[in-house]
Amino acid sequence: MSAFEAFRAAACAAAVAFGLVFVSPADAQQTPQHIRGTLTAFQDQSLTVKTARGTTETIGVTKDTGLFAVRAGDLSAVQPGRFVGITSIERNGKRVAREVHVFAEPLRGLGEGHYPWDLVSEPNMMTNANLAQVEQVGGDRVVTAKYKGGEQTISVPQDATIVLFDKTTADQMVPDSKVFVVAKKQADGKLVAAGVVVGADGIRPPM
Repeated sequence: MSAFEAFRAAACAAAVAFGLVFVSPADAQQTPQHIRGTLTAFQDQSLTVKTARGTTETIGVTKDTGLFAVRAGDLSAVQPGRFVGITSIERNGKRVAREVHVFAEPLRGLGEGHYPWDLVSEPNMMTNANLAQVEQVGGDRVVTAKYKGGEQTISVPQDATIVLFDKTTADQMVPDSKVFVVAKKQADGKLVAAGVVVGADGIRPPM
């Protein structure tokens, strides 16, 4: 197995771990899938997504489907004591944030940990953690992110994407919105959404 294949395998395993945050214990043995694209329809029992690859996925919606929204933020939201999700890459031996999701307080603990992610083809990590320390270094910020079992020091440059992450309602699932869906496959082969993240005001969920 090549180094890249090993990374992809680890990323898939971590995606499962994060996806299980949205999945009920009874369904925990199922493997969640990540679907990114544009919402074309949202109804009581299903949603339709046109993916970046040009395919169309119809995904079931249930009363247990978690609905979330991300809104544009800025570096001022990156403050000590906030619970965040940071997608980062490694540059010159240091972790550098591509994006930061600042969670609303009721979502503290969502997906906590540090694990490979699948945002881009190059190795990247997701760190969901509490910001124990935030330092200003030039125009950037350097954060110490602590989670159960460890911590990471990550540089957050000025051009990192910052979003505010919170729960939302079905009326915010508007066609043409960008979405990130965690879905699980049923015994009949159909997909059901465990969680849907929609980008408010035209933004793309950076996940």
